[in-house]
Amino acid sequence: MSTFPIRPGFVGIDDYLSLERNAETFLLQPLIPTSGAALLYGNPKTGKSWMGLQLALALTGQLPDFLGFHVPQPGRVLYLQLDTPREVWANRVDEMIHKYKVKYDSTLLKLADRESIDHFPFDILQPLHMKYLHDEVRRHGATTVIVDTLREVHSGDEDSSTTSRNVIANLVGATHPSALILISHDRKPNPDRDKDIMADHRGSSYIVGRMDAIMRLTKTRLYYAGRSIESGDIKLVRQENGMWAPQPDETDEALRRVYLDQSIPTLRAKARLLAPILKTTEEAAMSRLRRLGHTILPPLGTEGNEINISDYQEVL
Repeated sequence: MSTFPIRPGFVGIDDYLSLERNAETFLLQPLIPTSGAALLYGNPKTGKSWMGLQLALALTGQLPDFLGFHVPQPGRVLYLQLDTPREVWANRVDEMIHKYKVKYDSTLLKLADRESIDHFPFDILQPLHMKYLHDEVRRHGATTVIVDTLREVHSGDEDSSTTSRNVIANLVGATHPSALILISHDRKPNPDRDKDIMADHRGSSYIVGRMDAIMRLTKTRLYYAGRSIESGDIKLVRQENGMWAPQPDETDEALRRVYLDQSIPTLRAKARLLAPILKTTEEAAMSRLRRLGHTILPPLGTEGNEINISDYQEVL
């Protein structure tokens, strides 16, 4: 434990490495770092708020993982719903937990809406509103704050990079050291432009550039990118309870067999073999192997799961 003040300024390397920090690197491994900032966005009616709830349930330990991403250390999540009226939002949550019996922990998942907070319309650019959010986060000891949606949390010009910077700075200032997850909207569809996870978010490009992780939701896939993970996507199927599950594809069996093959000694070697099979980069293959490693039950090298490399000579 460091003996320095909380904010000691510049210090030497040895002293810097002794400063207090969280022992766990990731909130959602390896996508969202502890105390990081993430963006989940998509078109209207794609179910972004449901996906936000599913993420909140995973981060509070009520789901085994989030679409294959491991939660190393569950904690308390504050979910601020500013976009959907209480009548609609509460009905959704009620149906989820009572009709579909989704597991939850009311001590770890805390909900607020525009009728339950002290200030509405809420504007993070107002010092009094920022202080209110800061005090609520401290009072509950949250590890994560989810804001739904970004557009409803400020009154500024969303296309302005200066405004966007101030909005994110104030949100981070109010919630740190909790992680911050923002739910937001896609740009209006443009048939002449290719889809781009970094360019399709509505408003200033500053937002996506500032994030540690980005997720873009469509009706059939979750696309993701981050500072610690290669860009990728997960094919999804919507379940009856409103949540999503990864939908297996033709590459999953090859991925599993390579992961379990004890004759391939390292994850890097496995990724090198898998990259051409998956038609992706070696780093993206590494990311999929790491995610699989947190969800698969048999240990590496389980008997009977060896892969015959000659099966894949045509793609190698």
